[in-house]
Amino acid sequence: MNPVVIGAMLLLMAAGTYCFFCPRLNYAIYEPALFHPAINRELKEMAPPEVHGGAVAASVTFASESGKTIRGWFYVKPNAKYTVLFSHGNGGNISSRTDIVELLNKAGTSVLIYDYEGYGASDGTPSVAGICADGLGAYKFLVESKKIKEDQIILYGESLGAAVTTYLAERLPCRAMILQSGFASLHRIATERYPILSIYPETFFPEPHLNNLEILSKAHPPVLIIHGQKDTVVPCAHADSLYQHALAPKKIVVFPETGHSNFYKTAPEKFIETVQSFIGELS
Repeated sequence: MNPVVIGAMLLLMAAGTYCFFCPRLNYAIYEPALFHPAINRELKEMAPPEVHGGAVAASVTFASESGKTIRGWFYVKPNAKYTVLFSHGNGGNISSRTDIVELLNKAGTSVLIYDYEGYGASDGTPSVAGICADGLGAYKFLVESKKIKEDQIILYGESLGAAVTTYLAERLPCRAMILQSGFASLHRIATERYPILSIYPETFFPEPHLNNLEILSKAHPPVLIIHGQKDTVVPCAHADSLYQHALAPKKIVVFPETGHSNFYKTAPEKFIETVQSFIGELS
């Protein structure tokens, strides 16, 4: 066979492979690797579990900015000055986060925790754009339906939810944000986890790019960064990068014996004290 033809065929094969694995072009590969929802339609009928934080809980439903029906639980702490809007990580659903909700209630805040589309009993299928739209819908629900003032909202993001939190903070007013176990950018954590993806620049990833460093390098509300030193999912080096890029006022607290999301088991009192101290500095 003609060497030119062989070369052209190899080039086409290489280009096809490059396009096939491109995150922005092949969502069928990328999104299942990113999202691990636990679907539970029974959550539609399930009352929110009680927590030992003195809060009154209720099931809530609201519309995402994408039009999907989103479900969550609203834990109202009597006389709380602030309400936390909790955006969770990429696995499970809200039913696996009641322990952290309890800690936030004990720290003195009300909490709205919700499931992204495709998680729990929320409608739809998760996507990068979709989870951001869900966060916008949750914020709108607090302000318009629950009449929570913008300066009484603290945006809280766990892991992937930290990127939803910075996305919201860049677009909407709030009093502060807390980033727990968050990554520096989706591109960085993806290339660390799957080195083959390093051949793609960030522009080849789905939009929005979920680049926390970029957002924190611009004006933003006060931020508290909390991370477990033993986090093997998102290494603590990401928290260091977040803190270095963030503008003041900023604070970082590292939990020496904590992993990715076991604050309730390893350091509940320190977690409560950390949040209370941060909230106290806002007043």
